[in-house]
Amino acid sequence: MIREFIHLFAPLTANCRDFTRRWEESASFDRTSPGGRWEGEWISAASGHHGPLRAVLILTSQSLWRVTFRAGYAGVFRACYATDFAVTWQEGRWTFTGGSNLGAIAGGRYDYAGSATNAEMICTYRSSSDHGEFRLTRGVG
Repeated sequence: MIREFIHLFAPLTANCRDFTRRWEESASFDRTSPGGRWEGEWISAASGHHGPLRAVLILTSQSLWRVTFRAGYAGVFRACYATDFAVTWQEGRWTFTGGSNLGAIAGGRYDYAGSATNAEMICTYRSSSDHGEFRLTRGVG
């Protein structure tokens, strides 16, 4: 209970200006590559909580993606952060892993694993206090 209460303060430490700038700049990305806007939801398997999720994917190289996320929760809170994914091409889709430390207030270290096509991205996440899934499709605008 205390951990969930403290977690509500995470948006106070998140700067979403960078995400907003990247979101606006990514409107004209090539839709035939995975780079650009993604939209969907996050779903916690631990608590059942869920909320809207947006992401901007930047192709740093063939084997590295920089993904900036904006997650909403409790109807009014937003948290923004960026992480790198190590990427490989396997059987017609990209597979990736990554991790980031979001700080104690936001739940500490998170590890990610998933796969994507040009149209859909499914990513699992896990921290010491939560685990679940991101489900995203290509953003439309």
